[in-house]
Amino acid sequence: MRYITHNFWVTTFLFSTLLYAFNSEEIVISLVEKGKIEAEQGNFTIALSHFNKAMGYLKQVSNTHPLVEEVQKQIRVTKGRFLVARYKNRSGLKSLGKNELLSLSEESEDLRVDQCFGSVLAREIWYERDFTRKGELFGFGRRVTVLPSAGIEASIIKGSKYTVRAIEAASFQLNKENNFDFHSGSFSLSSLEKNSKCIIKSPLSEFELETDDPFAVLMAVTTNGGLKIISLLGEVELKRKGTSSTSLRPGQLIFSLPEGFSRKMSVELSTLMVTSKLITGFEEPPIFHKKLKQQALIQALRTKKRFRTVVGDAKTNSDFQIKVLEEN
Repeated sequence: MRYITHNFWVTTFLFSTLLYAFNSEEIVISLVEKGKIEAEQGNFTIALSHFNKAMGYLKQVSNTHPLVEEVQKQIRVTKGRFLVARYKNRSGLKSLGKNELLSLSEESEDLRVDQCFGSVLAREIWYERDFTRKGELFGFGRRVTVLPSAGIEASIIKGSKYTVRAIEAASFQLNKENNFDFHSGSFSLSSLEKNSKCIIKSPLSEFELETDDPFAVLMAVTTNGGLKIISLLGEVELKRKGTSSTSLRPGQLIFSLPEGFSRKMSVELSTLMVTSKLITGFEEPPIFHKKLKQQALIQALRTKKRFRTVVGDAKTNSDFQIKVLEEN
């Protein structure tokens, strides 16, 4: 009887630990994101507080877990930046702190607002401002926040002609010409030029996108900090450090999880064209709309069998949700 009771409590403890870790994953990701924001603004003490709190939730997790490695990395980087900042202050070196905002008159003109509606905010580096009309210009490094029932389409003016759309509760940042940092929400990224190459980041995922052709993809940040990616146009190559690369053709979906890429699935482009708000939610269609219609027709002619499914979120580090719907 004592042996059974002992096993019961051990099993209960293990189950409770696993449940606690699962429920804490979203909290850890949120703390990491808050810490990154504070660090970028030069508030290193507050940033370290967020990172250390995140580590507290990961006490029962293996040191090789992606979340543990990410938090430890952020702590090391932030401590290093903190020491450099203190040295500059003691040495009397004059430098603009990250939390000291620049005048709007000094803002560089790197990107142009092509479309916008609702409340869209621009923060960091320069003083905060709202985007209210087509044609407004803003600089690399701005953190763009799209509030609910709002959306923005913006394009890079010089160099690679990328266009990004974000809609309904999203946040992103273009740190430089070919570097996209998607924090939360849903996005589309496209270019009608050939030979594109860019870095795409989410809270716990990073990969390089490369293609020889004009391309368009839809993306959504998942609960586990990764990205859901759907190719709409052109064949794209996705590359991650330390793992094998993978390619996506139009109509294919993949998850970029903290532990690597998931298996690929096929989605119907004609359905996306009428259901995705990233395509239908703006006054004007996306720049790739005509090519997408052609691609959807080609896919429809090639498809012999269809299944009604819903591909949902990715809440763990290695898997995602998918549900096959019954036919009526």
